[in-house]
Amino acid sequence: MRALAVAGDMCYTTQDYEFWSDPILVWGYEHRAVDAAECCASCHAQRRLLERGGTAEGRNGSACNTWAFCGDRAKCKERFGECWLKRNKQLNETRPPELPKGASKSEGWISGAVYENDTHLQQFSGHELVFHTKHGDITMALLPDLAPNSVAELRRAALMLAPYNGYCQNCRIYRPEKNFLVQGVIEAPGVYPAVPRHPSPPQKMVMEKGLVCWAGGSGGPHWFVNMIDQSGFKDDHLCFAKASNASMAVFDKILELPMKNKTKPSDMNGLLEPIFYNMTLRKPQR
Repeated sequence: MRALAVAGDMCYTTQDYEFWSDPILVWGYEHRAVDAAECCASCHAQRRLLERGGTAEGRNGSACNTWAFCGDRAKCKERFGECWLKRNKQLNETRPPELPKGASKSEGWISGAVYENDTHLQQFSGHELVFHTKHGDITMALLPDLAPNSVAELRRAALMLAPYNGYCQNCRIYRPEKNFLVQGVIEAPGVYPAVPRHPSPPQKMVMEKGLVCWAGGSGGPHWFVNMIDQSGFKDDHLCFAKASNASMAVFDKILELPMKNKTKPSDMNGLLEPIFYNMTLRKPQR
């Protein structure tokens, strides 16, 4: 299954499958959507209605977690645009990218699933986060003890990108500062790893070389890797990962790349050409 995000809501989707579920919450004969994104959003909207207490008991007292949209005009014919909202009681027995139970081939249909908690992320609890650059892989161990919410969002973001081989449309490294830091950003449609800065566990009073933290005293999406041990930041920056020794050598290469000319001495350094990267999760290599 692939991931689809609209207005910050995520659905895991698959093409040419229909997800059969019981109960059916909204019948597609009477409920049409413009596209799969709108059907995904409709499932989330029904869930919020339920949270507000706006549905009745019985069938309408169940929260949508699967949907099916008939999106191929030629194949769907008079059923084109149907958006069925459903409840699959066995959904959490599977994890993306597996298909849910009750999925069957059906050309022209796009079906999606909404997972209600982070149980589908647990299988990646021991995985490293990897930025794949043309200068080499940047591998980092995630630090849930320091930044649990950030780590959960980064795992979710990487899982969303997984069907696209980690392609992260505008993820890039853009700022090199010798004897200080290298800075980048995580940006792609539907990928929103930023979290509130507080509350979070206390941070290390000495930011060690190799710690990867959110920039600007915020919770993302701009990040930096510390190139030296520093104590001046105190508890200001939320650190979510530690880069490997081999990855620090990649950052050393980046520090030697050509930089833009500054218009004034106080300007930050900037790479002449930003380094774009893909983002994946990977089991630690022994």
